[in-house]
Amino acid sequence: MQKPEPFRDLKELGSLVRRHRDLHGLSQQELASMSGVDAKQISRIETAAHEAKITTILRVAAALGLDLAVTDRAGASSRVEDIF
Repeated sequence: MQKPEPFRDLKELGSLVRRHRDLHGLSQQELASMSGVDAKQISRIETAAHEAKITTILRVAAALGLDLAVTDRAGASSRVEDIF
């Protein structure tokens, strides 16, 4: 089992998507075809230029063989200002 890769903002999510796309040796177009998402949308996700719908993120993650999980950050701030 691989170690979880947490992300807390769109920039970190985009970096994670790009890293895994590169690990799989995929172009943005190839990932787009595999996930059923437009290639421009893949680019926007990777550069944090767009707030993608969760359904889009789930499709991209599935195409990369990734699962998304929600974890309790015990002791972490839950204030929106501290998270974003």
